[in-house]
Amino acid sequence: MFEYNHNNILCIQASWIVESGIVSEPNYKQLCSRGHLKKLTIGGNGRKALIQFDTMRSDIKSKVIELAGDPYEKVTTITFVDYIEQDQKASNFYRNYTLDNGEGLPEKNIKEYSCNASIINAINTIVNSKIAQRKALAGSKANIWERIAEVVSELPKHTYPHSLPKNQRILRNKIKNYLKDGYEIFIHKSFGSKNAEKINDAAKAFVLACWTNPVKRVSNYTQLLRIYNEEAKVQDWKLIKSEQSLINFLSDPKIEPLWWANRFGELKFKEKFMMPFKTTLPSMRDSLWYSDGTKINLYYQTKDGKMKTINVYEVMDSYSEVFLGYHISENEDYESGYQAFKMAIKISGHRPYQISFDNGSGNKKLHNGGFFDKISQLAIKTQPYNGKSKTIESVFGRFQTQFLAQEWNWTGQNITATKLSSHSNMEFILANPDKLPTLKELKTIYQEKRTQWNQAPHPKTGKPRIDMYYESINPDAPKVTPFQMVDFFWIERSVPITCTSSGVSFKEKKVQYDYVVYQQNSRTIDQEWHVKNVDQKFYIKFDPDDMSLIYLYKKTPLGLKFVTAAETKIEIHRGQQEQEDWEAQYYRNQIETIKQTRITIQNQVEANLQKHNMSAENYGYRTPNLKGINSNRKSKKVKNDIAQYQKKVSEMVLTEDNESIYDLM
Repeated sequence: MFEYNHNNILCIQASWIVESGIVSEPNYKQLCSRGHLKKLTIGGNGRKALIQFDTMRSDIKSKVIELAGDPYEKVTTITFVDYIEQDQKASNFYRNYTLDNGEGLPEKNIKEYSCNASIINAINTIVNSKIAQRKALAGSKANIWERIAEVVSELPKHTYPHSLPKNQRILRNKIKNYLKDGYEIFIHKSFGSKNAEKINDAAKAFVLACWTNPVKRVSNYTQLLRIYNEEAKVQDWKLIKSEQSLINFLSDPKIEPLWWANRFGELKFKEKFMMPFKTTLPSMRDSLWYSDGTKINLYYQTKDGKMKTINVYEVMDSYSEVFLGYHISENEDYESGYQAFKMAIKISGHRPYQISFDNGSGNKKLHNGGFFDKISQLAIKTQPYNGKSKTIESVFGRFQTQFLAQEWNWTGQNITATKLSSHSNMEFILANPDKLPTLKELKTIYQEKRTQWNQAPHPKTGKPRIDMYYESINPDAPKVTPFQMVDFFWIERSVPITCTSSGVSFKEKKVQYDYVVYQQNSRTIDQEWHVKNVDQKFYIKFDPDDMSLIYLYKKTPLGLKFVTAAETKIEIHRGQQEQEDWEAQYYRNQIETIKQTRITIQNQVEANLQKHNMSAENYGYRTPNLKGINSNRKSKKVKNDIAQYQKKVSEMVLTEDNESIYDLM
């Protein structure tokens, strides 16, 4: 049941603890999660789960020894650390100790002093037992105290935060004094004394003002002590010899909050002193979308060879961490947010329940214009100066380090990042500026990295993020209809456009756009609609990213009323040499449609005239034929028609007497 792992640490099999009835299986899992049982190896695939013996809770350890005996007497090789057991009495003593100033010991010192006591207890056990010396010191023939001092100095400080001396003589004297005077020996006599009381109230206020001065900053305690003593001579205050008095005053829990923000900033103050909310992320897609603009941490080269970075605005689904929409641009303006959300809703196909955004100038314009309220049910600004409330920032940080950092032109993270891996290899980048990607290539790289991120496993579920998103259903996030897309993202021209015989035309950003209304599911112009709507005024909406389609509206007392859609007017080559095969047929179809429209209108007019006995024939005159059309209408051929007249006019030369048109008939 007892064995050593590869680091020579004494362990006990977890299965034996449960099977022997010392703890139940549910209790065992709970003890592991709380740290009362430290698991060094995980069971499975033939392995046995092992628990570190010396870190077990004292009551559990006692039950193990009662059932299995003392493991240290059963093994031949154990390490020095195996003799180090937590001295609970020492821990209680330091935790309940009261200093001269009426306060308790800081937690750091409680851990330090308790560890000192535990290590000395282990040393005392080893020194008084030859067997223990052979086991703990591996039979070393060196002086026992030399070996002990060496072992103590090698103890890892993160596990054993002791302050015992490295010198064997000083260490030995320390142990003698400890065995004689007890736990109090480690507490410095000046620690916690009323040094701060040497400073009167006026002096305290002066010290606090110096320490929080935002302009003439005091950089350290040595400078503060000098400034204080100079002022003390003027004010007749008591001089201070040690910086500790100032440290004791400024580190007082009642004083520390008064200067922390001035020294380290408001955000650091909030992180240290303000209790954050405990929140749970959404359990379904489209419940909450986060948006934020940030820098793409990749260098690229401009057309003139300069090295630059560029910004990106991202929209992310909080549930799945899927990046839904983005837009790359020089500035984080309103257009970036508009385009990113447009892409997100196109990909999602649903209207999010809530979106969260910061108070950037671009977002402010979109919010004030009602854009965010249109595309979501709730539009909420994230709390300013509270980075923890913006989940997208931490997610994007992981995206940078896990995916963008794979590229050689990575800029590194923020300059405040402490890890070496968080910084770029500028020597290599500066040596190869000509190999940097162009902006177009950078956009392609970024798109690929986003795809990899969306396809990568989510850290909590292990499923690909994109699968999590599409497999989730949110009943409160309705599908977006085509007309809603128009309402959300299309631009409305404030000035109406007049429909002419050529269709509907307007200029946008100095570019001319021409549109006509086509018959449904056809590329044939709806001539009947155009005839009826010539000179009519329409308000239009269009998608600036796709100018091939516009919507026409009429303004009513209740708002805009949709009329129809118009599409880009098809152009054909006038010369047959450059015409494609479809153009000739298209031209013939349109000519035939125009003829049929003219015939239909003429027939309607003639039928109405005849009904009321008002046609030309009723008066003994002839109705002219429709020119260029072979219709079934019966009429006598007119000797002189309009075509002949126009021909003669075009060839006519005016004389001084200006011949009358009657002379041409």
